[in-house]
Parts: sequence; C-alpha cells; structure tokens
Amino acid sequence: MATEVKPRSNRILLIFGVFLAALAFAGALLLGRTPGGGNALGGAKNVQIVVATKDIAPAAQITTDMVDVQNFSTEQAPPFAYRTRDAVVGHFAAVQIRQGQPILQDVLVSTAGDVPAPKQDYLKIPAGMVAMQIPAGELVGAGGFIQPDDRIDIIVTLGSTTKTAFTGLRILRVGPAGSPNARGITSSYTVIVTLKQAEDLKFLIDQTNYKYVLKSISDYGNIDGDTGPGTDINSFKRDFHLH
Repeated sequence: MATEVKPRSNRILLIFGVFLAALAFAGALLLGRTPGGGNALGGAKNVQIVVATKDIAPAAQITTDMVDVQNFSTEQAPPFAYRTRDAVVGHFAAVQIRQGQPILQDVLVSTAGDVPAPKQDYLKIPAGMVAMQIPAGELVGAGGFIQPDDRIDIIVTLGSTTKTAFTGLRILRVGPAGSPNARGITSSYTVIVTLKQAEDLKFLIDQTNYKYVLKSISDYGNIDGDTGPGTDINSFKRDFHLH
C-alpha cells in the first residue's frame, strides 16, 4: 500500500505548488496596477506635467483652456516639462503643439517677437534658369495690370534707337516677398530668365530707357516676329511720313 500512496502525494504537492505560483502572479499583477504599488508597470503616477488639451498653432498665446495638468510616473515624465499651468499661460508657442503633448521648455517663448519666422516655400525656378527682380511702376509696368504667370516684352531705347530687346519673359512674382502676390501698382517684378539674359537685363536697367508691354494670353508660346533694326529718327519719319 505504501508504494501506491507516494505517487499520489507527489501529485497533490505539484498541484498545490502550481496554485501558489498562479496566486503569486495574480497578486503581483494586481499590485502593479494599484497606485503606490511599486514600479512593475511604470510606478506611481505622482509627477504633475502640463499637457496641451488641443492643437496649438505656432505663435498662439497660451491660455488656460489650452493646457491641463496630468500625472505621470517618474519613469514616464519627460525631462524639462512644465509642472504648473501658471508657468505656461501667457507664453507663446514657438512651434506646432499637438493635443495631449507635454509642454516642454523649448517649445515656448516669452513674447510674440521671439517666435521663429515660418520658412517660406522655395521659388519654382526651372532647372537652368534664374529668378531676377526688375523695377516696376505704373508707367513702366502696364498700369499695374501685370500679374503672376503673365508674359511681358521689354522695349528699350538706347541712344537714338528703340527696339524690342526681350520677349515672353514670365512673371514669377509681383512685388517683394511678404507682400500680396497679385496684380496692382508695385515696386518690382520677379522674372524667370537664363543667366545670360540676367546679364543683359542688368545692362538694360542700368543703361537704357525701357518699358514693359503685356502680352496677350493667346500669344503665349508663339514665336515673336523680328521687328527689324528698330525704330530711329529716320525710320520714324519714313513710316509716319514726317519731314
């Protein structure tokens, strides 16, 4: 009979051991989910961190409704984060801040003037070309009707001869960067030219009397006919029958 009892006793001890192990695991899991229950799942959440309650745009001034305080564990709390609302209200967002994001010290500035200027889009300059700014005005610039993506010709007078020097120059921008890019009286146009054309334009602006003429949209892409040697006193008298 003794030989039959011993295996049965071993099975009972094995089952009891498994039960104790499962009970210990459940207790550890429950303890990890309980505040103050150690650091099994991140520790106690007793560190206050300021977070955004909504998306905050760059340059926006922080108000009380934009932020809240949430508790983090020591392991999860981000370094250099603000701990109180009062520390952030009244400051300005230097960058985009997303909802739920902790407010760090390097994303806020004290004044609106400290907000970094947004990066502007690159000018869409085709390969092998350059952008050049040329002077504008009411009389030289077709009365302010020139607008972005228009095409212009430039007529120049040098000495006693007047001639069309450039044809079909594309207007990239009206006015300087930061101003409305729309037609109207402005101080400058930005045109797309080759580097050689840029050299010739520089000479034209410095040394000649010039005027821009606005092309018809129906003529975009058409090759302009040669106007000949240009207009001088003799050709003008001949063409208009003057003596």
